[in-house]
Amino acid sequence: MEFWAATGRVPRCAGRPERQRIAGRSAVFHTLGILLRYPIVTADGEKRPIQGFLFDDQSWLVRYLVVDAGKWLGSQPVVLCTSAVGVPDWQGKRVPTELTLQQVLSSPPAETVRPVSRQQERAWSRHFGWPDDEAKWHFPAIAAQREFGGGVTDDPHLRRTGDVKGYEVWGSQGLMGRLEGYLIGDKSWHIGYLAVRARQWAYGEQLVPTRRVCEISWGEHRVWLQGAVGAPRDCASDPIEGKAAF
Repeated sequence: MEFWAATGRVPRCAGRPERQRIAGRSAVFHTLGILLRYPIVTADGEKRPIQGFLFDDQSWLVRYLVVDAGKWLGSQPVVLCTSAVGVPDWQGKRVPTELTLQQVLSSPPAETVRPVSRQQERAWSRHFGWPDDEAKWHFPAIAAQREFGGGVTDDPHLRRTGDVKGYEVWGSQGLMGRLEGYLIGDKSWHIGYLAVRARQWAYGEQLVPTRRVCEISWGEHRVWLQGAVGAPRDCASDPIEGKAAF
């Protein structure tokens, strides 16, 4: 299904298309979440479901896929570097890899790669003296309004797409809406656009280039664009084109 986004807005009545062309660009973009329906296909023909994605919030590259390598013995989530898999086969509805099933099974457990959300949960647990494995029972469901420093080996820019989805997106005119999805290139793992459900557009979404994102706040559950109202000082202006990012 192809959609020509002439205005950058996706009509709600049509649903979010799986495949889009952005006005003024020849590249085709796909909804990242569609890959949750596609399997990883190993070199020896085995299929395993994809459960999630971890991305770098500076380069906007998907760095890891969370894959359920288990079968008969229950769920066994592991992480695979995107460098170890091919680009998605959109026509074949699969993600190929030259790894064998045994190599996938031997990949690092998903819990060993901690995104910012997990880093902060662990930090909160340490701060309040909670057992780390019980953090989820104590942690507030709403934005915590503060953040702690991560561990020495933690990556402060590693995010899980499912965690950031739903965050408020703020532009130069204030709150734009909430993050609803991600669009990646046809032949890469780069996230080029964010799909934002805008409050004032009852029937659609706006596509926001990720190059305009200045900062992501776990504590406030917000995505700040360059020039956003109330943004951190480093986001106060929009150096990309010298104009507002909204």
